[in-house]
Amino acid sequence: MGVIGRGFVQSIDFLLRRAQGVREFSQREGCILRLSLGRAGMGQALSDGTVIRAGDPVGQIHLWNERLPLMGRAGADLAWARAFRFQFARSLEELAAYVAHEPSLAEVKAVYGEMAFALADLEMARRFAQRMGFDFLERPGAASARGRWAQFWDNLYTLMLIWTYNPASLRGKALGQLRRYQLWISREKLLAHYARNRGKANASASEDAMD
Repeated sequence: MGVIGRGFVQSIDFLLRRAQGVREFSQREGCILRLSLGRAGMGQALSDGTVIRAGDPVGQIHLWNERLPLMGRAGADLAWARAFRFQFARSLEELAAYVAHEPSLAEVKAVYGEMAFALADLEMARRFAQRMGFDFLERPGAASARGRWAQFWDNLYTLMLIWTYNPASLRGKALGQLRRYQLWISREKLLAHYARNRGKANASASEDAMD
């Protein structure tokens, strides 16, 4: 059942990526992000002054599940955190280079990613996002009945992906205790922090992992 079930989830994951136009912007070893293009569903003001209006073109980053560092049975430890932060920083460097030179992204004003976090991990996730240059924002409409319903199914699918690709990461992630947050970074901030400082982000990520 485990092999069949995981194969089924992998197939669904593949089909959804195709439907959403998710692209692999880098084949560099260690890149753990993919990218899709879309339009902002609502207005958003970012901390650096960038204003996103409904309908503006934006990029959405997705975790490349097959490439994420595998956790041990005990869950996330310092070694895992260091590996993830290093790979995330490297991936943002690759993303910045792609955004800077890809013509189809010329009008993209910002990129964001959405993730589910356990309630107990929210503050740690917020600090990590801010260190990496992102605004950490609650998913729009999360408090409404419709928003809670959508969040339930999205969280269920997230748990299915975790079970498929990195099952040790399920530790501490009960369905009812997950909340979805978005990590936003403007185009200007992405390029300023990662395109102009290639290599420095890696050192910064390694230092943060030791804090």
